[in-house]
Amino acid sequence: MKKLSLLLVLILTACASMAPTPLSAATQQDAAPISLPLVDAPQLTQFHFVDEVNGWGATETQVVRTDDGGVTWHNATPAVPAQFGYAPSFFLDARNAWLLVPDADYVNGSLVRTSDGGVTWNISAVPFAYGNLQFIDSQNGFALASLGAGAGSQPVAVYRTSDAGANWTRVYANAPDDPAANDSLPLSGQKYGITFIDASRGWIGGNAPIDNFIYLYRTHDGGETWSEASLALPAEYQSAQTGNAAPQFFSPTDGILVVNLILPADPGFVTIVFRSADGGETWTPGAAVPSGRPASFSSFNDGVAWGGAQFYVTRDAGQTWTPITPNVDFVASLGSIQFASPLIGWALTVNEASDPSLYKTTDGGTSWTVIIP
Repeated sequence: MKKLSLLLVLILTACASMAPTPLSAATQQDAAPISLPLVDAPQLTQFHFVDEVNGWGATETQVVRTDDGGVTWHNATPAVPAQFGYAPSFFLDARNAWLLVPDADYVNGSLVRTSDGGVTWNISAVPFAYGNLQFIDSQNGFALASLGAGAGSQPVAVYRTSDAGANWTRVYANAPDDPAANDSLPLSGQKYGITFIDASRGWIGGNAPIDNFIYLYRTHDGGETWSEASLALPAEYQSAQTGNAAPQFFSPTDGILVVNLILPADPGFVTIVFRSADGGETWTPGAAVPSGRPASFSSFNDGVAWGGAQFYVTRDAGQTWTPITPNVDFVASLGSIQFASPLIGWALTVNEASDPSLYKTTDGGTSWTVIIP
């Protein structure tokens, strides 16, 4: 039980730090300068940059935007009485964003969405309260909705939309008390994320308390049925339990899967990145990184992982890693990281008083400067 609990904490941390990235990563958006009110030093709980200058963030009560790499932030908060700090969200580009807010019954929810960079927002009632959101473009998206959790199991439903989230159609559910349920995605295991690379092909990642098993299921029919995507751990790690979010794709063919391992002996925790060059049909493991949480990839080849005392950098999709020592001691405070390019990235820290700070690097992780104290 202790082994599983540690793994759950580590995977949830990794998933929270692994911000969603569209297939075609946005390059600097040619949007007009932000005309929203300025916010002084927002206390971020989550953030996501769509390129080197345009980014989104959330505090407990606000949604904010930046167009200068995080130096200044603007208030883009929807006129909805809600807490946004840890709301499930998806930020497609500088204009399109979605946040999911649960209703009072914690069964249904409200989806707030913008297509003009947060100047205006639309609100839609949705038949789910919690889950993961992913949009493959400004209109077409998917939701992995949690229907509760039990001991080692989690029923879910998969929904899809073709009108930017105004309306949703359920395409799959595995709740045992639902007469229309389908068991091709097992009830067992916790589900941590969903990724589609087109309207048909998608993956769900998660964790099950089984040694030498990577929780990854795929669909070829838009989420209606699922099958196990069998991945093999290297021989020296086959006594490990694992957990992972869904894969991250940078093209219709090239993707990576960050898999976190708990071992029964030293070193205890390692991370292995699996890579695919055939649209997720086959996956090849790379070299292990000590700890490796959190991790961020800005392209198929370029990634950074935190090793507990230093960063590790890869330029070959995780086949090899090079350690670098930052000029800031992040050991006790690092929460999440994101890199928009091999050189430019951000790190969100939290001190003992739970006060967040945002740091930025322009040299790939060696030198860091605080931009929100």
